[in-house]
Amino acid sequence: MTIAFSIDFPRIVAVEVSGSAKKPRLKRVEVGELAEPRNEDGTPVADKQGHLNAQVAKFLQERKLTGGKAYLLVGPDAMRYRELRLAFADKRQINRVLPFQVEGLIPNIPIEELALGHIPLGAEPGTTQLLVHAADRPYIRQRLTALEEGGTSIEAVDSHLSGTINLGLLHPEFAADKPPALWLDFAGTTAAVMVIHKGGIQTARVFVSPYLAGAVGAASAADAKTAADSARHEAEIRAREIAAKNGLNTDSVKLPGGDSTSLPRGESVNMGAAQVADRIRHMSSDDKLKFIQRVAIEARRTLAISRSDEEPARLVVSGLGVEGADLAKLLGNELRIEATSAIDLMQSVETKGEVRAPDLGEMTYLTGIALKGLGRDVTRIDFRTGDLAAGTLLDYARTPLAFTATVALLFAGILFLVSFTHVRRYEGDIRYLRDADPGLPHYFKVAYKNVDTKEKVSKQELEERKYYENEEDPAAEITNNHKRLLDHQKRLQGATSDNFLRPLPADQVLALVLKTLADAKPSYDFAMINLDIKNSNLNLDYYASLSESPEELAKVGGIKEVDRLYDALRKMTRANPKIFANEPKQTFASRAQTGPEGRQADQVKIQIPLVKPERAKPSATAKPATKGGT
Repeated sequence: MTIAFSIDFPRIVAVEVSGSAKKPRLKRVEVGELAEPRNEDGTPVADKQGHLNAQVAKFLQERKLTGGKAYLLVGPDAMRYRELRLAFADKRQINRVLPFQVEGLIPNIPIEELALGHIPLGAEPGTTQLLVHAADRPYIRQRLTALEEGGTSIEAVDSHLSGTINLGLLHPEFAADKPPALWLDFAGTTAAVMVIHKGGIQTARVFVSPYLAGAVGAASAADAKTAADSARHEAEIRAREIAAKNGLNTDSVKLPGGDSTSLPRGESVNMGAAQVADRIRHMSSDDKLKFIQRVAIEARRTLAISRSDEEPARLVVSGLGVEGADLAKLLGNELRIEATSAIDLMQSVETKGEVRAPDLGEMTYLTGIALKGLGRDVTRIDFRTGDLAAGTLLDYARTPLAFTATVALLFAGILFLVSFTHVRRYEGDIRYLRDADPGLPHYFKVAYKNVDTKEKVSKQELEERKYYENEEDPAAEITNNHKRLLDHQKRLQGATSDNFLRPLPADQVLALVLKTLADAKPSYDFAMINLDIKNSNLNLDYYASLSESPEELAKVGGIKEVDRLYDALRKMTRANPKIFANEPKQTFASRAQTGPEGRQADQVKIQIPLVKPERAKPSATAKPATKGGT
């Protein structure tokens, strides 16, 4: 699921697209109302951002638009386009110098308030031609904050022109195998003229759309302002109609005369295809002629700077609704292009089922922006750079990580001080142990006190009897001399480390016998009399039942208790040859009554021989101890 958002007074629009990059499908269109940020008494709200956040959050939650990939559209009123030619083609160098070049092209706005992107239109030897996209940072930041506060994560921010190009190049009219085409697209306050060849953009320019802004021919600024106000009036009436269709409250949709302090409002708003067609139908012949001449002038300028070697053989017009075909023919006559056509860009998108798609100007470029989430991104523009860039996991975790690191370093420092103190105290104790009266050297010499000094011994033994001092490391002095004493003792004893009998593991034998008896499923009459573990034998006395019923025997395979227990003990001895020397011997002592029911049991005596422990044998290289040695 990929969604593109447009937030411009007096509405918010969301377009959801699914499918693939080559075959996109329009899933749904959601339209909401943006009410005036005013208090009940009519005064403007102080926290305009908070007011917008609340409205956007409500829209997202009600329409369930907080999941999937999301993108933000920058409308025509917040965009500026400039043509730029640079004397180099290196992309990294272009990104470095672009802000300084654009600052001279747009002098009235500080470069810090603009987010920049560009479309490369071709690179000749030593030069590069660009169409620069400059978007208002405050405009983007305000909408990004509202969407992200509402629970939506925005992947990228792009312009309406990028959305138009992204969607338009999917149309069959711009297939790679078709002749070069001159493409005129009208959107809101601006129009774009492009040369399309082999499925790519050769040249592109953006100019003010005369039919919408009112700047037709040599019309005055006052006439343009009047036309723009009329367009705004029509758009707000249209917004009220949209709100009513979607079941929204229409009382808060104000007509001209009220002060909109929610979002910046331009000279005009985006109009749907039906509205554009209606406006064109009501144009006078004189205005229509001026419109054709103005657009033709901009088209000829674009062709003059085009780097394409072939002249466009076709004229394709989009964004003019049902009246676009007639205007396309008139423009074709003016530009001397015979093949003309008017297309609807939304024909490139498949629509299944009943999709509520109102007549909105944002539809085409919102759909094109949403295609970025499906992997189709022709212009590769993203205004989320610098302070608008999405925070990474490290950015969000920076503060807790810094706090954790500080605490960890503080804790490590405390541990170091404690350890250092303990080490110093430990070293002092060792030094005291070595230097205490009578001292370690005294005890070392006492070990050889009774040694016959007249007896001839080897040089190795003489070396072993010497005490070596180490003033710098008393712990090493103690350890080394202790090792010398042990080595000397082992040599005198023939290097035998354990010359003693290995004890029998009686606890293991006891546990093994009890487990064996329990696994043999003793009867109700079973009773243990004696269990005695000695050095050579294991003696076991118990009562075995003589009165087991057929039902009881059936549960244990039909084997009597005497035979079951004896067979289990015999298997135990065979499985543990290191503990048991032979199989058990069974004898019967007496027969006794064991219950009020007259049940009887045999007294069985078991004797199992145990493996005798062996004494460790001295090494073959053992030497006899010296007289009086340790």
